[in-house]
Amino acid sequence: MSLKYLDFLWALDFLYRYYPKYHSNELLILADDIFKWINNELPEDSSTLVYLKSCFSSPYEALSAVWKEIVLLAGPFIRQN
Repeated sequence: MSLKYLDFLWALDFLYRYYPKYHSNELLILADDIFKWINNELPEDSSTLVYLKSCFSSPYEALSAVWKEIVLLAGPFIRQN
């Protein structure tokens, strides 16, 4: 599965509009932290960065894992009849 940045942003936007409690969803907070990791916005001594590095070998592995979960969350809302 190829990960496209715009598709990822589109899914996040879709969830923002239609998913209940979007802002309190831990998965979406994790996605935000991963983007900060990719953009080198987290200090080296940050507990967030330590946690992410303990769970994932790279920011791209983390992003792929979160992307799969977001697609699962957004799927039922996108494919409504």
